[in-house]
Amino acid sequence: MEGIVAAMPVDAIWTRARVDLVLQTKQGHPDLFLWEHSARVAHSAQHIARLATTSSTEVDESAVIAASLYHDAAWAVRCREGEIDRTEILLTPTTDTGWEQGASLLERSLAGVLSPTCLDRAAAAIRSLSRSGGDMIEGQIVAEANNLDEFGVLALWTVIRRGTLEGKGVQAVIDMWERKKEYRFWTARLHDSFRFEPIRELAEERLKRFERVMEELREQHQGRDVERSAAIESKKQPADNPAVS
Repeated sequence: MEGIVAAMPVDAIWTRARVDLVLQTKQGHPDLFLWEHSARVAHSAQHIARLATTSSTEVDESAVIAASLYHDAAWAVRCREGEIDRTEILLTPTTDTGWEQGASLLERSLAGVLSPTCLDRAAAAIRSLSRSGGDMIEGQIVAEANNLDEFGVLALWTVIRRGTLEGKGVQAVIDMWERKKEYRFWTARLHDSFRFEPIRELAEERLKRFERVMEELREQHQGRDVERSAAIESKKQPADNPAVS
């Protein structure tokens, strides 16, 4: 068989994953941070799968969706077990142990939803993330989609969560951005994170948009826009006590 393997009942995968990945605040409200990240990665992965599919490459779409949704599920496991607070989720990179936990949760939760073959492939895709997907096409697609989620304005929400947890302000966010630019962090990430050139180009475009947002953040934080506005208005005002001819 060639191309994309037809997806199994997709709604059941999404429904089960949402139950597993949506946490609760102390006030009983849903915390959607992990769920939204996972859903974005899954949606991106579905599109990337079409780029990755060739006449000689077979992609299991159900395995891609399932692995994308559960690739960071270890955070939910650790939170429910009391190992971490929900505010710490996704603030550090997922480890090999984390991917193993995510794969194990997928195997438990989606047994009976996915066929045994698809279930094994989805779990293997998550485990392959320790090698950026390794030789598994499904793992490569999930890794690509997950890396893309780090680029662009969406990444600011994680930065804000980290700053809130650590008691840092806006200037710390600006300083971190400047340090990453100075050490060419994003240049290296663009080079190392993507196998598919169209996705690399998209990540680069997202990064340019993010840079414009950071410039606007700096502008407002330092009050430069207010300073310019005040200077313009002051020039419009007549001089005090004008000389009488």
